Amino acid sequence: MSYPGFRAVPHALLEIEDAATVFVAGPPEADKIVFLCAGFPCDHSSFIPLASYLANECGCLVGVSCMPEFDCEGPPHRPEGYDMFETARCFGQGVAALRAQSTSPNAKLILVVHDFGIVPGFAYSNTVGCEKLVVFDVIPANPLEDKPDRVYYALVHANYQSMFALSFRLSRVWAPLGRAWLSIGATLIFGVFRRWLGCTGPRDGWPSRGALGMFARLGDMPWQTPDKAIGASLVMTPFRCNPYWHTLKLAADKEGMDRLSKLISFDESVTKQPVCYLYGEEKNTHFHLNAQLEKLRATPGCEVHGVPDAGHWCYKHAPDFCNQAVGRFISGA
Repeated sequence: MSYPGFRAVPHALLEIEDAATVFVAGPPEADKIVFLCAGFPCDHSSFIPLASYLANECGCLVGVSCMPEFDCEGPPHRPEGYDMFETARCFGQGVAALRAQSTSPNAKLILVVHDFGIVPGFAYSNTVGCEKLVVFDVIPANPLEDKPDRVYYALVHANYQSMFALSFRLSRVWAPLGRAWLSIGATLIFGVFRRWLGCTGPRDGWPSRGALGMFARLGDMPWQTPDKAIGASLVMTPFRCNPYWHTLKLAADKEGMDRLSKLISFDESVTKQPVCYLYGEEKNTHFHLNAQLEKLRATPGCEVHGVPDAGHWCYKHAPDFCNQAVGRFISGA
């Protein structure tokens, strides 16, 4: 895998040497370092266009990562996947690999995260720290304290997330069963019944050939058309659903969930550095609370941008809008 203008920098995932890659571009002497990580089910290419803009137009040293092993098409190094705390450690290893490419000892670190990437992103900002934090379409809520704005949102999210979680668990028992569950479940939730059960919107990921096209190849997600692309991986595998399984397991562990909620606390993060939040307005549900938006708007230095005519992958649906908003926020303009 390669991307024009980027160089591949390998790094370890936990104890596994050179199991991950950060794709780096921009001047090593830059005074701003930007680390980008998308979530489910994206590989590096999801954020390559935004990273290119930040390197070429804003003069930043950029590094593009992904969730652990989401760039692997072959058998995973860790078939059991990575829990949220392990994912946070892997994220830190990626940041360290990018920092090692910088020749500026005083360069400021900016994090850009989306979807499940918010978990390690907020964890890093709350523990190690960063200069600024850019968040796309998802803000972490405390499940022990925060109530959803609408019960409908909570039900829709629990439905698709449990489907993804079970597909991973079934794949650990018998791989074809996990692929079949994922294909059929995704077809029903995001295709046939997407108007009621789909968490995102019409811009997010169903090609014009219709939902039943999913059955053409079990395990393959037809989500790669340019306007509706979700992840760039050719095959959406149950392995990439492992974060949902580990989150579901953690939900049964009150002590562990409380630990995670504190680690990725939105309220704490807002007090540590400016946060820029961008979200697509054209979705069936939202992955934030209205109270969180109000807090961002009331906090000096923070920003909120609703992106018109865009869904969950708003930085793909409205790249110019998002590129410029992120560039202005990073530069302080």
